[in-house]
Amino acid sequence: MTDSHVTCPNCGYGFENLRKSTRMFDCPSCDTTLFREADALAQIGNNGEMHDYPMLFGLNDTVMAEGKTYNVVGHARYSYGRGTWDEMYAEDDRGTGAWISIDEGDVALQFPFAGSSGPRRSDPARVGEVIGYDGRKYTVTEGDTATCIAMRGQFPEMVQVGDEHYFINASGPSGQILSGEFWEGGHSWSEGIWLDPFKLKVKRAHGGSGR
Repeated sequence: MTDSHVTCPNCGYGFENLRKSTRMFDCPSCDTTLFREADALAQIGNNGEMHDYPMLFGLNDTVMAEGKTYNVVGHARYSYGRGTWDEMYAEDDRGTGAWISIDEGDVALQFPFAGSSGPRRSDPARVGEVIGYDGRKYTVTEGDTATCIAMRGQFPEMVQVGDEHYFINASGPSGQILSGEFWEGGHSWSEGIWLDPFKLKVKRAHGGSGR
């Protein structure tokens, strides 16, 4: 479901397909990042420089994976020192949100836990540490600091250029992924699976298709 008659307070650009669930988005006309609180729009910075390079899929593309169709509505790029990775916020046909990440050819589909659900800990675990959740044991395989360097599109939460957080990724017994993000005053968890990039089917927003 979308809102109508929403305009950028900086340049007056009109948004015709802004989702009601969207809280943060960028203006494609003036590159201003906007945050929506109730019926008011606030300017919170710029959306950074998103350098273009070949990708499996991108903003506004449709991805078919695990028997479902996901429409990519947001694209955030993060730097973690050794390089960058891309996080796509997508929604299925029912409006359920998911994050699809692309990191050097690896693709993961993850669903955020609502509110305070997820593992009962608010501190990051060390690499090699075992985390128990929902009857499964996850081994932490990665931990590092990430900084958002660019964003485009719409998101249901605050995603701001320059924001920094510590993250961990953990592997489950059957290849599941458990991820945690930690920042001053908060944390979040998500769970998902790895996707085979050769089995993905992509419908490009401007015509054409992928695998």
